[in-house]
Amino acid sequence: MPWKEKSAAWGFLKLYQADTSQRGSGKEKDVVALCLLCLRLGKKDTKLMLSGGNVSNAIKHLRQLGSRDMPTMTQLVHSRAALYVSKNVTGGSSSARGLVEAPSINRFLTPKTDRRSHHVGFVLMQVMTFSPHSFASHRHVRGFFNDLASYTPPAPNTVVHHLAELYDCLLSEVRNRLSRVKKLFGGLPFAHVVTDLWTEEHTNTSFGSVVVRFVDPEDIKMEVVRLGVSLFVGRHDNATIKAWLLGRLAYFGLAETDICSTTTDSGANVRKAMRQLAAPWLPCFSHSLHNAVKYAVGGPSEARPLRGVQQASTAGGMQQQRSQNPGARTLLAKLRKLFGHFNHSEVSVAIYKDLVVPHAGKCRTLVTDVPTRWSSTYNAMARLYTCFSRLMAFFSCRDVGAGVRRRRLSMDEWDRMRQVMGILRCCYEVTTRTESATLPVSSLLSLLASLRRAVNSDQILVPCLPGQLLAEGECAMKQYIEDHPSDAVLVVDNNLYPAEYLHVGNHPVVDSLCQDASTAVLVLREQLELRFFNKSDESRNVLRSNPVLASSVLSPGGPRLLQSTARLLGETDPLPHALELVKNVCDKYSNLSPTAPPVPAAPGRAAATAGKAWKRARSCLVDSSDEEGSYGGSAAQGSPSRSELAKAQLESVLHLPDFLKKGDALEFWMRSKHKFPDLAVVACSLLGAVGSSAAAERDFSLAGNVMSKNRSTLLPQHLEMHSLIRENVDLLPKVLKDVPVLSAEQAAKLRKMTPLGGCPQVNGDGDNLSSDEDGG
Repeated sequence: MPWKEKSAAWGFLKLYQADTSQRGSGKEKDVVALCLLCLRLGKKDTKLMLSGGNVSNAIKHLRQLGSRDMPTMTQLVHSRAALYVSKNVTGGSSSARGLVEAPSINRFLTPKTDRRSHHVGFVLMQVMTFSPHSFASHRHVRGFFNDLASYTPPAPNTVVHHLAELYDCLLSEVRNRLSRVKKLFGGLPFAHVVTDLWTEEHTNTSFGSVVVRFVDPEDIKMEVVRLGVSLFVGRHDNATIKAWLLGRLAYFGLAETDICSTTTDSGANVRKAMRQLAAPWLPCFSHSLHNAVKYAVGGPSEARPLRGVQQASTAGGMQQQRSQNPGARTLLAKLRKLFGHFNHSEVSVAIYKDLVVPHAGKCRTLVTDVPTRWSSTYNAMARLYTCFSRLMAFFSCRDVGAGVRRRRLSMDEWDRMRQVMGILRCCYEVTTRTESATLPVSSLLSLLASLRRAVNSDQILVPCLPGQLLAEGECAMKQYIEDHPSDAVLVVDNNLYPAEYLHVGNHPVVDSLCQDASTAVLVLREQLELRFFNKSDESRNVLRSNPVLASSVLSPGGPRLLQSTARLLGETDPLPHALELVKNVCDKYSNLSPTAPPVPAAPGRAAATAGKAWKRARSCLVDSSDEEGSYGGSAAQGSPSRSELAKAQLESVLHLPDFLKKGDALEFWMRSKHKFPDLAVVACSLLGAVGSSAAAERDFSLAGNVMSKNRSTLLPQHLEMHSLIRENVDLLPKVLKDVPVLSAEQAAKLRKMTPLGGCPQVNGDGDNLSSDEDGG
């Protein structure tokens, strides 16, 4: 500039002077000023003309915007700048801008401490939305921040630093939470661990997931603590897996003695590692039931063929057929082609949606079947069943070509599909409940016993031929059932349809199931006996599973259920062994001073169950714990030891009238914890057992979303941070500025101290076993 500025206002302006070609026109002294405050605040009109370089116009600009009725942030920023200018009129030249004595725009925008809280919130938003750092440069995101406040997203290094701060904050919260619960249990093992391994799709890096479940003794509520997805280095053998798991638990303050039970799928390497721990191992019931369903609908199996199932013939003679239900397999393959067509043809979807079909209800799109995802087969078939009328109209439409018409299902195929779907309905119901994060494992015994009874029944309730919709929506369905309580109906995909009982096998009077459905029933019967009630393999017998027995004996109606199920299967009474397991856990109780005298329990009753007709329509599982039964035992003398008190309270609980009836275990102990305080803690330590590894699978799904193909170079430590933050975000302070500040050295040390820090666990000494789905 050819002149020197004498005002502090120049510190907030960027100047543009006319070019030299306009000399002599009288305009060469005019200056266009860009208000940097307005620019940083996202205002569109940020330019002002300073005729002859008159700096007073700049001061007027600051004062006018500061006093104008505008958004709070804009008005405040310009007011502070105007106040600074009024106190520093002499200021200095524009050449001094950027020096220490010159006014800095950052001093008049968001304070440094506030910028940190904004940066932490931005990083948290990146974590929760699975967004890479390029998310900050998107024009819509920048526009959002400019309209919101004077905020510029952080640089990549700053993002990494604040990510470490969030991780450190939640790491402390999770450790404190587990430490508090550990003290409440007084030496009892309480952590029920779910774990599995996963190899990332876009790299060769392996990760492991650990989820801890327990019942909090204070409020008797099921709690799930996700320890995130962590780097796994080394061979996938049992010794390395065991060392990795114990190291991961130790990182959060848990020891091997705190483990009460472990749950994995049926992978041979992980299963062998878990069996080397002192805590009992539980197979994943959902995974086992998924395989049983897969075989029932024609999936390949190495199991021996069932009686009456035709075997394939080759030139060399008879050869064992891998598919035990080839008819259902062929039918399901045609259904998947139909699903795939609507998944890829936009023209067919448009025709399908535009059809006017009277009395067909709302237009529903088909659900694609995912063979490797649990319960998806039933969901896809149920949705297809509800779309019968619209699909029939679609294939009758003139706009549908001949190639598409070949995918049309015949009435015989519709009949076979609805019968197979009726068979799978009970399995879907059990699978859905086993994947619950809060359902005690004691409830799974009742579900499996009911499933076995339903599958072994001579008659199966299946929906009638599709096309007749009785009611849509829960209120309408309840009203219809109330008006017609004796009708056989079923709820399919939240719609009510008529149903009928079909006989398994040929029957001279009653209608029978088709060949595909009958074979599916036979396969399910065999698979249930093989996987859940296997007398020759204790790991596949729920009546010989220690976590199931201990949890069941401490659940209302559980002892009677154990006895009735054992009688049904011809097993010996498991109740004595179950009681012995609980007493062994009582012996681990710390020998502290006895608890206070019992306080009368607060009155309360469980919510009334739905009507029988409504329950029959929604569930095909028959409760097998309603049979009458009794069990005995003698009362024990009191003892100053907490373990002896717990044993004495166990004898008293077994004879309570409320405990003889089936009910919710957590609700019972919530009402009874003041009356039986020592046994309540023992019950909490056992009731948290997990019957499904679905929690670990959900962790891997989350990690797959984080480690997308656009972020395949994300460091393993940062993936671990992302997963822990996202899964425990509710533990963060309500105000993000309360997140503890870390120095650069502390953040570097934290990343280095993450589990393993990229180093191998140990040199495995076991065999590198493959993760087969059934494992010998």
